[in-house]
Amino acid sequence: MKNSLLFAFLVASIPLFSQITVTSSDFPEGGDTVLVSVSSDFEYDFVSSGADYDWNYDALNMTDQRIDTFFDIDDADILYQIIFNNGWFDPDYQADYFTPLLNFAFPETDAVPIGNPVGFTKIETDKVEIIGVGLEISGIKVPIKNEIIDVEYELPMSYGDEWESTSFFEVDLNPAFDGILRRHQERTSEVDGWGEVTTPFGTFEVVRTKSFLDFTDSLRISFGEITTWIELPTPSQVVYSWWAEDQKIPVLQVVAQDIGGTETITSVEYKDRDLSDVGIAESPTNQPNITLFPVPSADFINIISESEIQNIQIYSLTGAISMQDIWTKKSGILNVSQLAPGSYIVLITQADGVYTEQIIIE
Repeated sequence: MKNSLLFAFLVASIPLFSQITVTSSDFPEGGDTVLVSVSSDFEYDFVSSGADYDWNYDALNMTDQRIDTFFDIDDADILYQIIFNNGWFDPDYQADYFTPLLNFAFPETDAVPIGNPVGFTKIETDKVEIIGVGLEISGIKVPIKNEIIDVEYELPMSYGDEWESTSFFEVDLNPAFDGILRRHQERTSEVDGWGEVTTPFGTFEVVRTKSFLDFTDSLRISFGEITTWIELPTPSQVVYSWWAEDQKIPVLQVVAQDIGGTETITSVEYKDRDLSDVGIAESPTNQPNITLFPVPSADFINIISESEIQNIQIYSLTGAISMQDIWTKKSGILNVSQLAPGSYIVLITQADGVYTEQIIIE
């Protein structure tokens, strides 16, 4: 009887959830897509953490949604592939995928137009590295190696792990601007908690990472025979990420600016329903003015938009991706001749949201 009571006590003492370990298999692969919801509820306590912690954010309000795509490196612009898809000769810079950097910290300068940042990621069993970025400088795509590679995560990740990473890149802004932009970045990261997090998407066993990113940006400019370096004021960032197993991205991620030790939240995002749950009826009511014609079509569809398009994805009605392309323009022609006849959903991503439309291929 005593043994039975002891066994029952031990069983009752086992926690309902336990500490997990995040490995390389929990990160995305080229071609993966996820649905992300954006919230403007910045007033929650996103800082507190610890062992066996319960984070409850089930009342977060969704203000926008988008589809995040981790593009296969073979689909990158040829200028990017030359640098980041050359594993035979430069294996350290062979990317597994690239993706738009929506929370990229831009240097604060009006000297030269810089936009549409994409990040190139390499995943190994013991680390996740950001090996470089791509920027559009005055409309020209410029691949930029991290001459010192940024280690975003050391793997496997468990509670109590810590790591530091220093990275550096330099980009010549000519011919758009007679200057050189340099970025030194220092990343200090720790797995500062584990437990259970609840979002509108569900409840997950997680580990929580906190990364502090400090940037030193400088711009070299010339005045005749005189050359000088000017330091650019880029705020530091703090990134809180809740990682669960088999979810590809953090189930919750919060980004804050750190100015003088004071954090100001700039982004709250969480993974949401699977792509197969997305329907035309769930598109935002404030759709931008985008025109697609002719529909139906058997070969080409013209797309005209009032604002710049970032990327276009076409899905079958079963949720399988059929086609994707990155755009950095307001209008163009989409070649759909390779698609089998039938109905498809077009998702057009812009800076202010996602537009969806159903098309028919003859």
